[in-house]
Parts: sequence; C-alpha cells; structure tokens
Amino acid sequence: MKPIKYVLDGGLEKSDIEKMWDGALHLIENYGLKIPHDGILKIISNYDGVKINGDIVTFKPELVSKAIKAQDYSDWPKEIGPHNFGIISGAYVKNLIDIKDGSIRPANTQDLIDCTKLCDTYGMYGPPCVSPADVPTEMQRLLMYKASYEYSRTKGHGLFDVAGWLNPEEARIGKEMSEVANKDFRIDLWLISPFLAPKEGLAILYEFRNEPVDMNISTMPITGATGPINMIDSYVQCLGELFSGMALLYLINESKDKKGKIRTVVIDSIRAYPIDMRYGMFVYGSAEDAVGSLYQAQLNKHFGIPLVTKSLLTTSKLPDGHAAGEKAAHTMLGALSGATVFSNAGLLSVDEIYSVEQIVIDYEIVQYCKRVVDGYEFDESMSALDVIYEVGRSSSFMTHETTLAKYKKYLWDPDLFLHSSLKQWRKAGSKSTEALAREIALDRITKHEYTIEEDIKKELNGIYKMAEKKLCK
Repeated sequence: MKPIKYVLDGGLEKSDIEKMWDGALHLIENYGLKIPHDGILKIISNYDGVKINGDIVTFKPELVSKAIKAQDYSDWPKEIGPHNFGIISGAYVKNLIDIKDGSIRPANTQDLIDCTKLCDTYGMYGPPCVSPADVPTEMQRLLMYKASYEYSRTKGHGLFDVAGWLNPEEARIGKEMSEVANKDFRIDLWLISPFLAPKEGLAILYEFRNEPVDMNISTMPITGATGPINMIDSYVQCLGELFSGMALLYLINESKDKKGKIRTVVIDSIRAYPIDMRYGMFVYGSAEDAVGSLYQAQLNKHFGIPLVTKSLLTTSKLPDGHAAGEKAAHTMLGALSGATVFSNAGLLSVDEIYSVEQIVIDYEIVQYCKRVVDGYEFDESMSALDVIYEVGRSSSFMTHETTLAKYKKYLWDPDLFLHSSLKQWRKAGSKSTEALAREIALDRITKHEYTIEEDIKKELNGIYKMAEKKLCK
C-alpha cells in the first residue's frame, strides 16, 4: 500500500530566493550591524573578512558562508518528525484568563505551575508559560525556569527555547540552575531591527565568551515600522540581520580556547512580521501572517534551518471562533508546507493573554492538521472488492472484521472536537467547546504526576533563595 498525501506548491522560485540573498549579502557587506560593545569588537577585530568602522561591523560573504555551515541543530528532538508533530507553548505571558470566573488578570506562581503541568501532559516544548506577578521582577524569570525544570520533562531550554536573560548576572544564575536540573542552557542575541545588536544581549555574550555555551540568533523586522512595508523586502532585511548576527556568533565561538560542543542556531526562523497600521499591533493569524509563514518555509529550507511555524497565535482576546479560525487555517498551511513544530499554544491577543482552555484547543488543532497531512493508504490490489462481495447489498460494513480491526486507524476520535449529533450533545449537557476544554485541562492538571527528583528540587530552591538575596537588594 502507498500513502496518498498532499502538499502546497508554488511560491518563491529559486531565482527569487537567490535575488533576495544577493540583496541580503549586500547589506551584510556594505551596510553592517551596529555592535555597541568594545569587548565584543575587540574579540572579532583580528579576523579576516571583518571590517569595523566605529561600532558598525560588516562581514565578507565568505565569512558568512562559514557561519551558515557552522549552524548546529543537533539537539532538535529526535522524536519530532512527519508522524509526530511538536508543539511549543508559552512564552512569558503576563496575563491569564482565570479558569474559574473567566476574568483576565495578572498571572501568579500557581498559574505558572498549573500551566506547566498541563503542557507537560501534552509533551509540549518551549519557554516558561507565564510570568508570575506575585514575585519581584528580578526573580520572575528565574522562578519561571525553576518551575519548568520541576514540573516538565521538556520545557525550559527545550527545542531552542528563547531564554531572553535580562543581564549577565541573571544568566549566570540561570546556567547554574540548568546544570543542577541537567537541562540544556542557551543564551540569545535578539537583534533590534534595523541592524542593531542590543547592549544587554552583547553583555551576556561577553559574559560567556570563553565558555562552551549554546547560542541563538533572532530578529523580527516589522513591515512598515522597523522594516520596509513590502513583505519580501522585509525578508531581505531579516536575512541580512540574521546572518550578520550568525557571523558574529561564529567568530565569538572561534575565539574560544576551549570550544567544547557549541551549537549556534537561528531561533524563531527567517521571519518578518506584518502590523495593522490602525492599531499599531502585530497581526498574528492574519492572511498576511500566513503568507509570511509560506515564505519562511521556503527560506528556512534553502538555508538549512528546521521549520517552526508560529501558527498558534492570534489577535483574539478569548478562546473563540476568531482564535480557532486563525490558528487552524494558519496551522494547516504550515503543516502542508512541511512544518512539524508549531508555536505558541495557549496564547491570545498576540502575546498578552494566556488560557489553559486555549492550550487544549491548540493541541486539538495540531492533531486535526496532522490527520490531514498524514494521508491515507491506497490499496493498489483493490482487495476491498472481495469485502464488498462478501458483505453484500443488504448488509452493513460496521461489523465486518476489516472495519473492527482498522476503524481507529482510519477515523480520528478527538477529545475536544466531538462528532456527536445535536441530540447526543444536549444529552451530555450542551457543553461549549471552551467549557469542555476547561474540564479536560483541569482533569489533566489534577492527574499530572511528574516532578523532578527531590534532591535536585532542594538544590534549585537553594540557588533561588541565594539569588533572591543577591538580586533583590
């Protein structure tokens, strides 16, 4: 039997991508990246292919090619692939829809723990879910990672998590916590469009300049705001920014005496973002955003970057039809484009509200899309002809042995998107999708059992308390 599958076709031609890359290389070699950090400039100043004019740095194409080849995605989870989609949930959201009364309020520590547990039951990856407002600002990020380590097997530096450490001191404590928990540790350089490396990110890079620490490079030009209004032109800028940054990370790693295993990756993919000029807001989930993901799919493939589609985002403020429509349509496009990882489950109103109900709904959306792209078998021998003869004109296939043996294979039985009739739905209590999602979420949180070993938890608590004395002065 052979599988019958469908994929999207069309889009950017090879010549289109080559022209975009020529434009990006022109910017890398002639316009340059602003790097306002004397220590970093000194590290890269003696390398061939680097030209420094004040704090503006340009890189020769040959050096950029070396940096691209040095990308290392070896910690991509081996279990993720065409037959097992991955989901990223989070990240760092300040507000949450209260699961009891539906009000929108600041998230707290218990919300952080509950959301982490729920995501763990689904095997979701990514950064911490919410930012707890009931602890001092200086401790919020450390608590987020502490909770991730304690209650999740995959969250917290998993699947190229964007840590976003605020300063070298915080990042140093974060590294200590990750080592105790036996988790990966990464630091990020998130560029500010157009072509600016922020001082805070550079300071953290400099802190770990002689250590084998994995590094992410990210950028997000916004069409018509921090990038050209035309989406393609903003993607050219994105390419220029990302690979200027990748060249910088490559040289920092080359300068280390003890390199060890250092992985440098493009996080958040090759991506430019549209905004609504009326509201000044990202329009995640919009038609323009979906088209951007199609460009991203082709460009990522061209440059050897695994595809993570940011399709579980929306401008909706509630887990409603608006949210479901945008997320489902966008995720299906991503899946048909070859994506196997989707983010950011649970998020509403761009990235300002988190919802446990939406986590459940987003998981179901991804499973829906997976069923479509998995395809179905085509039996070239037409063996079912014998079954048709055997069943006859007046009988049913429902009790036939082939139906009983294979119905679970060919028919999806979802937990949330129930296929019941109106009568059956009413008999079960006439529950809305949101209410049913809430029930599923509460049940999974209650039954969640994983927690990190007690001795590791004690060590993490000790580090956290010492950090509290050090950072909360």
